[in-house]
Amino acid sequence: MKLRALILIAAWSLSANGASDEKPPLPFYSWGACPFECCTYRNWKVEGAVTAYTKRNIKSPVAFEVKRGEWVRGVDGVVITYRAGLSRILKPIEVGYGKTGDKPLLHLQPGDVVYPIHYQGEGSYLFWYKGKTYSDGVSSGKPDLDPPPQELSIQTIAVCKYVWWAKIRNKAGVTGWTNQLGQFSNVDACG
Repeated sequence: MKLRALILIAAWSLSANGASDEKPPLPFYSWGACPFECCTYRNWKVEGAVTAYTKRNIKSPVAFEVKRGEWVRGVDGVVITYRAGLSRILKPIEVGYGKTGDKPLLHLQPGDVVYPIHYQGEGSYLFWYKGKTYSDGVSSGKPDLDPPPQELSIQTIAVCKYVWWAKIRNKAGVTGWTNQLGQFSNVDACG
C-alpha cells in the first residue's frame, strides 16, 4: 500500500513538473524588448511631460521630470507580462521563428495551445510554447469568443496583459524608469 502511494505521488510530481513548462512563468520579464516594429532605444524627443522613477514603480521616488521639447536617451527597457494570452491552433501550421529567423521552428497541430506574451510589431508576438519563447503572429490581439472563421489557423481565446518600462537618461546624466512611452517621438526608427 505504501509503495503504491509513493508511486502515485512520484507520478503526480513528474506530471506536475512537466506541466510547469506548458504556461510561462508570470510575471514574465522580456529584458531589452522594444514592443513594436522599428522600436529603437536611442535619443527620444519628449512630446508631453514625463516622470522618471528610481524603480519600475510609480510609487517609487521620482528620479527626474522632463518637459515637452526636451530630449532624453532611451537606454534600455523591459516588457513585463502579467497575464499571458491564449491561442488555440485550428489547422496545421508552421510558426515560431528563433533569433536567426530563417525558417519556422514549430509544426503545430489542431488543438495545440500557445501563450502570447507581448506584441513585437508587424503582427508578431513573442509567445511561449512548451518551455521556450518564439516570435510569430499567434494572436489577433483580441479574443475570438465566437467560432472563428474557417480560413483561420489560430483562434485567440485570451489576450496578454503587459506593461512596457523604459530606462531613460536626461541631459544631466541621471537615469530613471518610465511607463509613459506614448509621450515620446523618435522611438520609431522607420518613421
